[in-house]
Amino acid sequence: MIIDEINIANDFSDTPGARYKKDGPFSGEEFLEKHLRPKFINGLKENGEILIVLDNVWGYPSSFVSGSFGKLSIEYSSETVLKHLKFKSIDSRTRLEKIIYEINNPTRK
Repeated sequence: MIIDEINIANDFSDTPGARYKKDGPFSGEEFLEKHLRPKFINGLKENGEILIVLDNVWGYPSSFVSGSFGKLSIEYSSETVLKHLKFKSIDSRTRLEKIIYEINNPTRK
């Protein structure tokens, strides 16, 4: 059951940035800390799902994806992340596949 939603374009930025906060605004690290991890933890506690809306952004740099979704996967396991996060993307099936790939095969940096 979906208990919460993160619309990345509306709630964070339509121009996601690099991996780390030190590399500039709207980083994967910032998204992880301010939005993704807190809502994910709540989803774990409530045994619910968080809907991640991926549309209406200019793109997702691989470093952003790794610094947010990949890092969460390292912390909690790909199985747990995919159980509690659901994704919606009308704009691009490729970006959805890219994020799921990173969750299943996280970059360790």
